[in-house]
Amino acid sequence: MIVILAVAVYVYASSLPPGPPDFSIQAPAGVTMVIGSPSTVTVNITAINRFSGTVHLSVTSTPSGLTTSISPANVTGTGVATLTMSSLTNQSYAVTLTGTSGNLKHTTTPRAATPLYATFDTSNGTFTVELFRAQTPQTVANFVNLANTGFYTNLTWHRIIPGFVIQTGDLNTRNGGGDRATWGGYSSTQIPFEYDSSLHNKAGYLGMASTAAGTGGSTQFYINLSDNSANLDGKYAVFGEVISPMTVPNTLANTPTTNQYPNAQNQPVNPAAAVLFGVTISGT
Repeated sequence: MIVILAVAVYVYASSLPPGPPDFSIQAPAGVTMVIGSPSTVTVNITAINRFSGTVHLSVTSTPSGLTTSISPANVTGTGVATLTMSSLTNQSYAVTLTGTSGNLKHTTTPRAATPLYATFDTSNGTFTVELFRAQTPQTVANFVNLANTGFYTNLTWHRIIPGFVIQTGDLNTRNGGGDRATWGGYSSTQIPFEYDSSLHNKAGYLGMASTAAGTGGSTQFYINLSDNSANLDGKYAVFGEVISPMTVPNTLANTPTTNQYPNAQNQPVNPAAAVLFGVTISGT
């Protein structure tokens, strides 16, 4: 009897309608554009609960200056559309992509932006970083503000681990002075943790250091010297990439280090050999 009752309940549950037909709309959270060159984004429409209607797609953006188009503008059931965007100026945009079908309406809000660039002047030469403000807008805005106000002037690369990372951004290291036992200390968290699954801790990529995984950041950042994706992805916000030349961070990584301070290890023996003189922002 128990078996028969269980089977009856299963058959009854299986015969119930799965819920009202609906659809979902998905697009990347952030899209980096090149001035004057169209950027394309894949938009996925997914039918839910046997939805078979036609979804009409439309796009709006603010501020003005972004040219957009989507094709096809109508998708029936499950399908894919292509969103094309183009900007003639350095700008960041809030984009709203809307799908409607009858009384059903869903939106997704990707961010679109041209990249910013940061030129790092160090004791071993200069290199350039592309900053991903579309994917990590708050992290990049914080970094740009710190750079423009001179915070990164004459700081020491206080953590140097060949084959892993080089790290800087601690005010206590300015001019190689202060109590070296405190180097690597953290100021209070100023920005939230921004994670974009399309960005990885590969060699040359920048990430925000923090007091613990997933807790956001403040002023310190690191440059990956190898592919650390398996260990660091999802824990620290990746917000930029060295685009030329990577030889400078790799040379900094060869600076002789000391572990004489138990709680602040991997410091350069000679702070003057590993200095970040300053960061200059361009592309605004």
